[in-house]
Amino acid sequence: MNKTKTKILGAFFLVLWPLLAVCQDMEIYVSDAGEFQDGPWTIFKYDANGQNPEAFISTGLAWPQDILFLEDQGVVLISKFLTGRITRYDAETGDYINEFATGISQPTRIKIGPDGLLYVLPWLSTGRVKRFQLDGTPLGDFTSVEVDSSIGLDWDSDENLYVSSFYDATVRKFSPTGQDMGLFINSNLLGPTNIYFDDQGDLLVLDYSGTSVKRFDADGNFQGNFLTGLSQAEGVDFLSNGNILIGNGGTGAVKMFQPDGTFVRDLVTPGLGGLIRPNAVTIRHPESVFFSINPGLNDAWYNPGTPGQGFFITVFPETGQMFLAWFTYDTERPDASVMASLGEPGHRWLTAFGSYDGARAELEVELTSGGVFDAALPNSSQQDDGQIVLEFSNCNQANLSFDITSAGLEGNIPIQRIAPDNIAACEAAQ
Repeated sequence: MNKTKTKILGAFFLVLWPLLAVCQDMEIYVSDAGEFQDGPWTIFKYDANGQNPEAFISTGLAWPQDILFLEDQGVVLISKFLTGRITRYDAETGDYINEFATGISQPTRIKIGPDGLLYVLPWLSTGRVKRFQLDGTPLGDFTSVEVDSSIGLDWDSDENLYVSSFYDATVRKFSPTGQDMGLFINSNLLGPTNIYFDDQGDLLVLDYSGTSVKRFDADGNFQGNFLTGLSQAEGVDFLSNGNILIGNGGTGAVKMFQPDGTFVRDLVTPGLGGLIRPNAVTIRHPESVFFSINPGLNDAWYNPGTPGQGFFITVFPETGQMFLAWFTYDTERPDASVMASLGEPGHRWLTAFGSYDGARAELEVELTSGGVFDAALPNSSQQDDGQIVLEFSNCNQANLSFDITSAGLEGNIPIQRIAPDNIAACEAAQ
């Protein structure tokens, strides 16, 4: 057996070390609130392992609140609490460019919404959620109702907007057109900051004053603490393997958790580089904006968190199309009495085919049925059964999102190659 086959079998059938690996093309940016209105304020840059700190931006920050990269423009936006501004800086050097927006009532979070526009939260109670085009053109207020001390926002799968209030300890819901839909959460919180929805549709809330991240279901019902042991939790982002990074102001660190809430370690250790009080955490993959799908991706891929299953990917460059085969298992184990003449009763496989552009492929899932092993008859048949979207960060990492109609399943899977042999060919084709 050659070395490549050995690697493939080993990766499929051996239990690998937990999801601790961090991709090496990643950069971590952390906004430091310092001693609040007294500073000092810095935007720090760390490498993929939370090491080698740099002061990416250290002047003119006026209590920074959030960090947003616009890769296609080569800029990063920083919201500034004390001056009411959102400022453009060069994404590579951190050099000042100009002002993106001014005259905002103490801006906190900035985030691109489902409509591709920039949403801005003002802290002051007289402020409403504002929208801007990505070139800085103001579009006015999005909401008619103010949210006092607003500091966290996210959207559900129906594109309803949710906004947290720090001092009111609530989360308010707005329709996709900005109409007030009332308080979604009005209890079990002490001082919420960032909020985000998970793949199950639950809302997770960083409770800055409550030393935890709290979980609420799709109706706003409290489900319990998801993460604990935090102090002044503010700033959150997600690694490609699903791990969660959260700023921990009480210790001046950035903590890493597994997707199930298990604490891994301090990725950025307390005070590294002079970090005092993180209030925004942003992961950047600089290569991904320039990445293009090419035949060097043809390989076996898998998620280290689910050994024993995986994908084969084939790129057809002349037609701009991709084929994917997914080898997995049923959603529940079959009864022990169920037998199979070939293979294992729980085995399942799916195929998907579609077009790609840049770093993204959109594939239609095909369910094939009715055949018999190595026989022309009976005829097999195929029917459409959902969609798979692949987004590649680089030659060794991608995110696969799926929506399988017949099973009612949807979610996201971070994947990587089983063996690195073809990475060089992929990189040479960029």
